[in-house]
Amino acid sequence: MKKVSTKGFTLVELLVVIGILGILMGALFPVISSAMLSANLSTMSMQGRKLIQGIMQANIERQGHSGEVWPKDQDESSQGASSDDIASKSASTTTQYFIDLFDMNNYGKSEWDPTVDGDLLSSLSGCGVPGMSGQTLEKNNIAWAIAKNVVSETQDFIPILVTRNVDFSQLNGYLNNFNGTDDAKVTLGKNYDQPFSNKGFVLVRKSGAAESLKQKYARLNIIFNKQGFDNSSREKKLEFMDL
Repeated sequence: MKKVSTKGFTLVELLVVIGILGILMGALFPVISSAMLSANLSTMSMQGRKLIQGIMQANIERQGHSGEVWPKDQDESSQGASSDDIASKSASTTTQYFIDLFDMNNYGKSEWDPTVDGDLLSSLSGCGVPGMSGQTLEKNNIAWAIAKNVVSETQDFIPILVTRNVDFSQLNGYLNNFNGTDDAKVTLGKNYDQPFSNKGFVLVRKSGAAESLKQKYARLNIIFNKQGFDNSSREKKLEFMDL
């Protein structure tokens, strides 16, 4: 009877196969990582656009009988707004603004009455920033920083919403006056690692247009659409609020 060989791979052959797999994985990893980053940036871009469009829609619906719902720098009793309406409240942080916008003090109750579509709550988080747990919205659940003191005269190309990994305090020095050409780098991942760390960011302009950009495009002239403006004479300064 013929003897059947049971010889398997030798150690050298196994090491060669493992080496080849390692080379392939090393070559593919940057491609896979880049594709995943692009997909996550696109997802956050859609969420940011929905948030700003929700606020814009609320302003349209309230026009003529209540004040606008952009975050404000100081207490202002808008004509037609009740004392507990968001139009009559100031905003000191992004978190407090969204708590007021979504009426989180009444969340889960029959009297819950958010100023914008309540489904937009899910747009506040994502890509490493956890959604809220239970019925409480906290700082760590918000992936964005929003600018206060937006007015009708604010130019449409100015960014008013950015993912929190952007050093938005750096942007505050240019929100009211920019020469259109300064291409200085904007720091990513300095104060908040998520979402995207230093690899990319998302911004939404006052017009509602959203852009997802990778690290190499984190420059002032790109963020401000290469357009110069001077709003420094306005009494209330446009600036991003911390979380």
